[in-house]
Amino acid sequence: MKSELRKMRWVLDEGIPITPALRHLLGEVQVLSGRDINSIAISDAEVLLVRSITRVDAKLLQNSQVRFVGSATAGKDHLDVEALARSDIAWSAAPGSNAVAVVEYVLSAIALSGFLAPLLNGLPVGIVGLGEVGGRLANRLLQLGCSVVAHDPFIRDWPSNVTRVSLNEALCQPIVSLHASLHDQGPHASSGLLNLKNAECAVQAAERRGMGLFINAARGELITSEALTQLLDSPLTVILDTWPGEPLLSAAVLSDTDWVSPHIAGHSLDAKARGSNVLARALACWAGEDLKDLLSPGSSEILPAEQVIEDQGAACDAVDWATTFLKNQGTLAREDARIREAGLGALNACEFDKLRKTYRQPSEWSGRTIRIQTGSPELGEMATRLGMRVME
Repeated sequence: MKSELRKMRWVLDEGIPITPALRHLLGEVQVLSGRDINSIAISDAEVLLVRSITRVDAKLLQNSQVRFVGSATAGKDHLDVEALARSDIAWSAAPGSNAVAVVEYVLSAIALSGFLAPLLNGLPVGIVGLGEVGGRLANRLLQLGCSVVAHDPFIRDWPSNVTRVSLNEALCQPIVSLHASLHDQGPHASSGLLNLKNAECAVQAAERRGMGLFINAARGELITSEALTQLLDSPLTVILDTWPGEPLLSAAVLSDTDWVSPHIAGHSLDAKARGSNVLARALACWAGEDLKDLLSPGSSEILPAEQVIEDQGAACDAVDWATTFLKNQGTLAREDARIREAGLGALNACEFDKLRKTYRQPSEWSGRTIRIQTGSPELGEMATRLGMRVME
């Protein structure tokens, strides 16, 4: 099958960047928006690369010539893998490609909502789902000296420094972040995981404390609409990057939610380049291609191999500095303002897609080098704990 990829017809979601590794394999390509990818558009395609908007199932694939399906996203709930197997179609997703971006989104959201200082002073965090994203978030929080509890029935090699708890216990923590994958199979189906009953437990805990923070940067259908209504009517500060019924967002939910973004938590420049390269690797393996050094560090041409973050390091304590840094790096405040300034009161699919298409994707700061002008050792230590390298 060597070299056949370049002879094949491809359909590609416009949200997938063409990195050098992917370009090296590319055949005759048609680029479409995710909602325009339908059975007619892919009728003569052999390679189909999508993001989460496109549902790839037997209906879409009927009478097509598709031989490989790739999703440049961590989740695969939009792929009917059983239908793909029945049709003998190879497939790949990109697990972990957006994990760092989501971790940064959550940390910035915590800072924006005023919970960073309490967190660093011992306020525990409950994580639901300890996979690629949840596991990385737990590690970053532990690096910051935080107390972390988590619920995940699928993890066998449980981290020794994360307390394993029930779902209700995780949801009753002062800060809760959802990171479970969405599926409806087996005894631990996650669709509707947060229902009216366990939402009530979370609300009662928040009422006893008089506050709390709830973040969903995973999948909207992890929560039922009834449960979300109950959360919004509580003392909890609620941050939604995804919500039940997405992309439709009612005026009532928009009005009652503290901060909203249009499902962009994992949409950094780095994450999208990673997703493309994961698919390039999978395609190359399937077709017997050699990518040589096209997947080496710094080869994406999306970002420079090394990036130095300049920070003036104004005279303040480390917690205030970290709060300001995370707010400045985060995009949640800007995206929330864009949604509300649209003046529509609610979101429909068209407006949702427009917001995502015009989203200014940030670069990730994790692993970057930061130069703090004041040279403060306290600020340098905090930057290291946040996951950066400090330039001497």
